[in-house]
Amino acid sequence: MGNKQEELEATVLLESYDTVAITETWWDESYNWSVAIEGYKLFRRDRQGRRGRGVALYVKEWIECEEMSLKPSLGSDEERVESL
Repeated sequence: MGNKQEELEATVLLESYDTVAITETWWDESYNWSVAIEGYKLFRRDRQGRRGRGVALYVKEWIECEEMSLKPSLGSDEERVESL
């Protein structure tokens, strides 16, 4: 995703999408500075402990939403699941 960030931002702003979902982001802590898009909230789940993958979701700021964590009691394993 790193080298496509400018293209993504231009397309999202030009088309004014309400939500944008991305898979295979390959983001990690080093990309914190470059992933924001003005007017959008960003939710992301980077792959932990392994290289690659990850998912991200951009949602227009006016849409009421919040990130919810998956609870292990629901049968999920947060260490292994990359979902939003």
